[in-house]
Amino acid sequence: MTRSRTSRRLGLTLSTLGFLIVLSSAPLEAWPKEAYRNMVYDTMRLMPPRLARVLLSRDDVILEGVTRLEGDTASTLARIGIKGQLSVALVDDVELRIERIVRMVDERRPFDDVATELGRLLRIAADIADPAVIGAGNSDLRRVVPEYYRFVGLNLTKLPLVHDGGLPSTLEGASVTTLLAQVASATTASVLPLSEAFWQNGRLVPASQFDYRSVPYAETSLSYSRGVTAASYLWLAAWAKANGDFTGYRFADKKP
Repeated sequence: MTRSRTSRRLGLTLSTLGFLIVLSSAPLEAWPKEAYRNMVYDTMRLMPPRLARVLLSRDDVILEGVTRLEGDTASTLARIGIKGQLSVALVDDVELRIERIVRMVDERRPFDDVATELGRLLRIAADIADPAVIGAGNSDLRRVVPEYYRFVGLNLTKLPLVHDGGLPSTLEGASVTTLLAQVASATTASVLPLSEAFWQNGRLVPASQFDYRSVPYAETSLSYSRGVTAASYLWLAAWAKANGDFTGYRFADKKP
């Protein structure tokens, strides 16, 4: 009896472990590729002019960095989605990347190396702002995610860039933890409205039925601008530590 019970427990444990391994190794669903591309150029628009010009000359390398997120970081993002909350591991990852960028600048490393890391920082910020990533553990949202991304693709060119002044700025003393925690919290708040909008009366609502007055459009627009603003604050955190030029920066805190 004891052996049988132990075997069943062992079988359950192995089964659970196997499920987690498959889940963590599965590709992380995320924004359409074109959305990341737009985010790169919109984030540049929020940069100080001198930095923006340099970044624009390396846009292809930044875009490559967006698509080359390391496996460990991708797995950490996947676990955040399953648990529905920001992790210390991801915050540490971001802070280390910022320090790495500063060190690269100090050591006068090829700017392509810096641009690659900036692309990865943007990818992390964008994914934390993506309800489908943060809400990956929510079964109600998971069943509508393909249609949600179809909606994003259909409306991508209509999404306005709005600097999210409600996010805490790293240039005004906010920590990376505070910034990313607020992004994650706001993104989590989008999970339920999107789930309910795309699933009504027991059926999936096609993306084509929603326009700019709809809940999906409002939530997607907010998420997009949140991701771009957060990415800009991460880039600027590194730029400030590297003693970069902020002349002409439009979103500095205006004190009397």
